[in-house]
Amino acid sequence: MSKTPQGSRVHTIVPFKWPILASCVTLTAVVIMVFLGFWQLDRMEQKQHRLDSIAQKYATAPMHPLDVAAQWQDIRDVPVSFRGQVQTGMMILLDNQITNGKTGYDVLVPVVTQGRAILVNMGWMAAPATRDELPSLSLPTGEIQIDGVITQPGLNPLIKETQQQFDRFPLLVQQIDIPLLNQQWATALPDMVIERLSSQPGLEQLVTNWQPVVMPPQKHLGYAIQWFGLAIAAVVIFIIVLIRRSK
Repeated sequence: MSKTPQGSRVHTIVPFKWPILASCVTLTAVVIMVFLGFWQLDRMEQKQHRLDSIAQKYATAPMHPLDVAAQWQDIRDVPVSFRGQVQTGMMILLDNQITNGKTGYDVLVPVVTQGRAILVNMGWMAAPATRDELPSLSLPTGEIQIDGVITQPGLNPLIKETQQQFDRFPLLVQQIDIPLLNQQWATALPDMVIERLSSQPGLEQLVTNWQPVVMPPQKHLGYAIQWFGLAIAAVVIFIIVLIRRSK
């Protein structure tokens, strides 16, 4: 009968167990990061397509906004120029708009041109010192020449409209919902907002801050590379830890 010499060590072979939980967590993280990388690439492509479309539309002469739909399927970013009568008694203040780090309001008002009202964003103005006070603004009462560009407001499902009364002006709203305004006012505003770039007479109290593309395509590409890099790093770290455990 053999005996183990005194002082010697007995080496026990422990069977390797695959880290199921760590594998699942790593796989889930890698899948999410790869998905976010491809999502950023898709956003980059959309932004580049938008910029190409803007360049094509700006190569044409400004149109009357009511004539745009006959020429362009996508009416966004089409430059327009027209004369109209400002409906000063129906001013809308779009809340929580930030310009140069300051909170304020976008001032919108219907402008009647060729017998039809179109909603125009005249520009931004800073909010008063207290939330209970609305800004005071005088808009031109006569005919006005407006040069601008067409936008189409989208509804944010995370923003809840708090306005209940639509017959008191200035009307303070959280987002521009044209179908809701048409329903409340019994009007037929087209599904567009004209972003004023300049006008005659000018409106010195208001700041025009229209930006069609806030984040350039190159930034989306940078974010995509970061997400793919993080996914690769997660896989490498998992493999290194796995090799060390197996030893």
